[in-house]
Amino acid sequence: MKRWKATIEYRSEVGVIDVEHVIEEICELQDLVERGPDWNSIIRIIVTLARKTRPGLTIEGADIP
Repeated sequence: MKRWKATIEYRSEVGVIDVEHVIEEICELQDLVERGPDWNSIIRIIVTLARKTRPGLTIEGADIP
């Protein structure tokens, strides 16, 4: 299962169109945007975790420096 879900909302003549992408690395988002449709029609991009995480994990409890 990929790590991230990116939902790109585009403006269209029939209203807002949501296009959902599941990606492993956030850097892949750049290529998705560049492939089109024209990035000037983007309203917003929402990126969320697509994987289940450890319940109750906090930044204080994570193993980060």
